[in-house]
Amino acid sequence: MRTEYNLETALISASIVLMFIIFSTLWKRKIESAEVPHQYKFINGLRGIAAVFVFVNHAPFVLTNLGVTNSRFSSWGQIYPNLGSFGVQIFFCITGFLFFDKIMKSKSIDWNGFFVARLKRVAPLYYASSIIVVLIATIYSGQTILNRETIATLAGIISFNFIDNPMKIGDVSLIPLSSVTWTLVHEWRFYAVLPMVAICYRSKYRNLTLLVTVILAAIDLGTSAVVCWTYFLTGMIAAAILKVKIERCSIKCIANITAVASFILTCGLLEIPGYGYERYLITSLFFLCVTISNPRALHFKFLNRLSDISYSIYLLHLPILFVTFKSLALLSDLSGIGKYTFWAVNFIVIPVVVSASALTFIYIEKRFMLHSKYTKPQITVAQRS
Repeated sequence: MRTEYNLETALISASIVLMFIIFSTLWKRKIESAEVPHQYKFINGLRGIAAVFVFVNHAPFVLTNLGVTNSRFSSWGQIYPNLGSFGVQIFFCITGFLFFDKIMKSKSIDWNGFFVARLKRVAPLYYASSIIVVLIATIYSGQTILNRETIATLAGIISFNFIDNPMKIGDVSLIPLSSVTWTLVHEWRFYAVLPMVAICYRSKYRNLTLLVTVILAAIDLGTSAVVCWTYFLTGMIAAAILKVKIERCSIKCIANITAVASFILTCGLLEIPGYGYERYLITSLFFLCVTISNPRALHFKFLNRLSDISYSIYLLHLPILFVTFKSLALLSDLSGIGKYTFWAVNFIVIPVVVSASALTFIYIEKRFMLHSKYTKPQITVAQRS
């Protein structure tokens, strides 16, 4: 659909970001006491903003995700879904950047230790949030949950969704509750090929390998509707560019302007598929330019706090939105809810999401982090790392 209210959607999106910043600041001491040192401040800034963008994506469409058709207003505009896919793509770029940066800096890597560290970093919160999701679905299910679809869904959850499953517990679809977990499959696939990436990097044929990879990426982007692995490649290229250490102010200035222009295009000025080659080029241009310019606007401490709790925000915001609007449905007819009431409820959800994310970061994520070189940098799709 075309954007009907450019200014309104922009103000709503900006308000959501601002509220996340404000309420995460209230948890400043708790979050900072548990945070892990970060090497690249601009990466932390990007990660924090990207997590909020995913919330921006899901908040306007919560009624649609619950199967409710509202008769009083529609979820207008391209900016909401565009920011969501953009946020996920930035997470993929960050993962590629940080791990390839580690490969370039390390003479050798203990891959057994690496994969154990990744599992301890990603799995605890994922399984904790999955238990919450299953419990919520069980409560709202109108029929017995002991059926084949539930068993298949549980198998999928246990396997990080590598096992294809119907995403249903009883008669409740898990899509409004945990649809973001699809990205974990792509993350684990990238982790799996990292040893091969390290071998290729240290090989005398690495330039040829890069050329072949770029050709394959171009072919895939030109023939497939949804392509994710290429964003990891963008991150790797950005890490290699950073190693060059570009210092000229004019180049950094041009990169800054280009990054801003790319972001504006992403915010709905172009109606293009979320994961096609056009979007890939825009997002990649943005990430590469941010890497070159290293803008100070991304160095703020409040963005670092959002980065710390970003994985929790990523996994927890959907179940919280689901329960909130399901509970509201008991008091009023959501098909007739007004626009301002709808957004007021979404804004009320934000401090709940931030509080829950801060607590899970402190008491779940932090407890399982390995105090070793594998937790610096920390990564995954919304902290995801």
